[in-house]
Amino acid sequence: MNRQRLTLAVLTALVTWACGEPAAVPEGALRPSFAAGGVGRPSVLVNANSDANGTAKTIQEGIDMVGPGGTVLVVPGTYNEAIVINKGLTLEGIGGESGPVIVAPAPGPDVAIEVATTDAVVVRNLTVHHGGFVGLRGIGPVDLTVERATILGPSRGGVVVINDGPAGRALVTVRDSWIEGPTTPPTVSQQGGISAFGDVDALIERNVVRGSGGVCIHVSTRIDLGGQTNGSILHNDVDACGEAGGIRVGRRIAAPTGPPATATGVVNVIGNTIRNTPASCVSRTGINWEALGGRIEHNSILGYIQACAGAGPRALPAAIWVGSLVVLHPQATPVVRFNDIEGNAQAGLRVAPNMTTAVDARCNWWGSASGPSGAGSGTGDAVVVQAGAATPVFAPFATAPIAGTGATSC
Repeated sequence: MNRQRLTLAVLTALVTWACGEPAAVPEGALRPSFAAGGVGRPSVLVNANSDANGTAKTIQEGIDMVGPGGTVLVVPGTYNEAIVINKGLTLEGIGGESGPVIVAPAPGPDVAIEVATTDAVVVRNLTVHHGGFVGLRGIGPVDLTVERATILGPSRGGVVVINDGPAGRALVTVRDSWIEGPTTPPTVSQQGGISAFGDVDALIERNVVRGSGGVCIHVSTRIDLGGQTNGSILHNDVDACGEAGGIRVGRRIAAPTGPPATATGVVNVIGNTIRNTPASCVSRTGINWEALGGRIEHNSILGYIQACAGAGPRALPAAIWVGSLVVLHPQATPVVRFNDIEGNAQAGLRVAPNMTTAVDARCNWWGSASGPSGAGSGTGDAVVVQAGAATPVFAPFATAPIAGTGATSC
């Protein structure tokens, strides 16, 4: 009972301080330390409108005040600042229905929130309005979790983690967030909604990504094409993506030249909805898989590829593209099963010239009970085999939509 009373007292005090007013705490209850000028405290409150002792007025001030591993709690409001997180901590917006916590830097900074530590950082319940390059970025072997965030307007990336160095692996989780690019027409220079590059272990799940000029979700190898890249891309909803694909797994360098990739790793792309609601001719691939192994399963790619979609330097139009236009590039090794691939012009599945080992593409729904056209004899979306590639194994195929069923066979 005493423990319950103590917990209630502390929670009551926190809520009252969030409104900028002193709180009455029962005799004997433990009160968090918000002493003026205190540094290294386990928790700090940020309220731009409060004059209470020890309450930070900016998010950066709260970060500077809190101790490593502590918590910075931010009350609703708009904070016109770019932020650098240089220690492990949790940065969390509080207030619920009273309004969002908005980070909105004035024009100038390339990044709204920069993670500059290898210690664990959690960013939760924040909204970022940023017209610069990146909403939230970590470079090196960071340990970053982003939850229930909204990132609007960045021209190059919503959440970006890049780890090209030898110092260790980056860990990145992005879940239950909304990432949306600028409203201007997409351009090749725009990179992606959520990107994890290099020696990373990435979990990207249950996000909504919109309006990315390059690619909505991107997991890719190091710039030198080495190291190990792992990822799970699960149950995301992506739409209005750019020329590189709704979801892309591959090598990071832009040109289809250079040394062969030696990177290893496994990426699983499961349960995603991939759409092209604007019917854009720019959107060339629903899933663009250039390197690594893994599973492409239970995804829905409906009406994504338009007849007007053109060839690119790294991929040809297809709901799912597997392989590389660089013939000497090591083969990708995904398994493509239990997907709904329907209403896509040109190709439902297209395999690149370097794919000399047959892709396992059984148990997909091709939009027709008769199976795929192209390499198949049905009337559904086409299986297209580029010259030099092996024909995928696509029989048996599903005779009805299968992506949402949880089926493990057909």
